[in-house]
Amino acid sequence: MFHVPPSWSSARSVTSRQLFRSARYLSTPVPAPKPQATNIPPAPAPPKHKHKVDLRPAPIKPSTVSATHIPLKPTVPLTKPSATVESTPSLRDVKETARRDIADAEAHGVLKPPPEGANWFRSTLHKVIEIAKFYYHGVKLIFTRRKEINLIRARIKAGGSPLTRSEFRLIHTQKSDINKVVPFLFIALLLEEIIPLIAIYAPFMLPSTCILPSQRERIDAKRADKASAFALEYRHIFNLLKLAESPAGHIPLTALRSANAPAAVCGVLRISTVGIDALRTRRIQRHLQFIAEDDQLLIQDRRLDDLSPKELEETLGERGIITRDLTPKVMRSRLKWWLDSVGDSTSEARRLYLMVNRL
Repeated sequence: MFHVPPSWSSARSVTSRQLFRSARYLSTPVPAPKPQATNIPPAPAPPKHKHKVDLRPAPIKPSTVSATHIPLKPTVPLTKPSATVESTPSLRDVKETARRDIADAEAHGVLKPPPEGANWFRSTLHKVIEIAKFYYHGVKLIFTRRKEINLIRARIKAGGSPLTRSEFRLIHTQKSDINKVVPFLFIALLLEEIIPLIAIYAPFMLPSTCILPSQRERIDAKRADKASAFALEYRHIFNLLKLAESPAGHIPLTALRSANAPAAVCGVLRISTVGIDALRTRRIQRHLQFIAEDDQLLIQDRRLDDLSPKELEETLGERGIITRDLTPKVMRSRLKWWLDSVGDSTSEARRLYLMVNRL
């Protein structure tokens, strides 16, 4: 038997113990070191509100505008003249508007109501016939009125009584109706169903004798609203026109050459804004000439106190004076101020100045 020396045996035992200890070290997980307690304070909590950033330089507070300050830039973007923005009406709205206009005309005795107990067909046919008769008599009145106007002119030419204001306005209305009657006849014969739309959106196309009472009220109300809207929307233009005063108390028509000035003045004077600036300026000139003659006849007749509230509103509106929420007493006072201001002057520039400075 082979004998192992004692030194070999002890060496093998030492080696076995070392291997066992090394394997134990590798298989046993090493615990993570625990953090030691220190005196470090906890992190501060985030603020509930962000700190205000101090901007340098700070915004400059706008200074107070003086009463005499006139803005050189428009307060609103320059747009095409449109006093009010209206949505396109539906067919149902148009029919309902026409139905109310006819019912109101029947209530005022302008149109004859359908017979009692009539069915839908007979009632509709009756209304169509009555409206056609109304338009026929309206157009006929325009032509028969010419005889009356010829008699007035013959009387004046012969040296008779002077022209009255009512006669002057009748002649002016007749001229306007003559220009409208041919296009209206074409529409009435071929496209009668769109006449309610014309009364709403293009009332300047209708002769005065072919407008139902409720249509006239709606037209007048829309013109008044348009004048108020234009006076507010184009305030910067009227402020610039005030600077064009030359001589004192007068604004010449040449001041209307600036952009949108003719449209702004047309809107306030309640006349059509359709067309280019040259046409609008010509329209303003003719209107101011009409106002100059009307002023002289108002002074001549001396019947200012006899004007009804409706006539006062119409008269002031023609002169570009806003009449919304005014009592008859205030309207009469403003008309008196206008007549005292123009006096015997027939100047168009004087009236343009008064209109602009009254806004």
